[in-house]
Amino acid sequence: MGDESDEEQFDPRTLLNDGDDQKLHLFIKAGRDGRSKGACPFCHDVFLKLLIKREADNEFSFDVITINCANPPKEFKEISKKLPTLVHGDIVLNDVDDIEDYLDSSFSNFKLSNRDPEAFKVQSNVFTRFTYLIKDVTNNPQPLLDELEKIDAFLQRRGTKFMCGNEITGLDCSLWPKLQHIRVAADYILRLAIPAEFNALWRYLNSAYELDAFVKSCPSDQEIVLHWIRRETSPKEYLQLTKEEPRYSLDIPQLD
Repeated sequence: MGDESDEEQFDPRTLLNDGDDQKLHLFIKAGRDGRSKGACPFCHDVFLKLLIKREADNEFSFDVITINCANPPKEFKEISKKLPTLVHGDIVLNDVDDIEDYLDSSFSNFKLSNRDPEAFKVQSNVFTRFTYLIKDVTNNPQPLLDELEKIDAFLQRRGTKFMCGNEITGLDCSLWPKLQHIRVAADYILRLAIPAEFNALWRYLNSAYELDAFVKSCPSDQEIVLHWIRRETSPKEYLQLTKEEPRYSLDIPQLD
């Protein structure tokens, strides 16, 4: 995926020895074809942060390398055991919070961190509720809907474009990919849509869809579904998902 735009896998040995010590290298989950970007909300989070950093400073340079999780290259396994992984010179980081802190301390052109305890708390359980539901830990969708409603009410009360104000922060970069997984996978697998009446939440999602950085870093709907789909899915349905032209749910319902 060379400078983040091409859907192509690179040999990590080539990238990590390209002679440019200033360039950052982001390793993310590959899609089912082994090359395109896969559906990992944490990989999407870091990819989005790097794009936002680069938009604020054209000198900021990074590459994205997609890794086939089923068969990662030996060269990658020698530097990390998990994704996403950020490599910068001798620095190797694979914790999302550590990566954000490192980016802010090393590249202060656009600060991502924002300590807003209320904003953090109101969204802290939504992804857990989703994973419980999608993995059959529970079959009751109400706890997830309650968490989505909390975020909607919070955004409505604050009246800001983003979670912590009117500037993007790392919290938005973390929450948007999770909400996209909830939107796409819950609808496809569980027939559970984010309620249209959550106007503030949909406007918040739309603020992501209006960003080139989000669109560039967003996996396809099919990749998101394949990330969560249950094992009892028929081979025919699975094959169809892998063969379809990529779709991207980047629209919102008619709002009041």
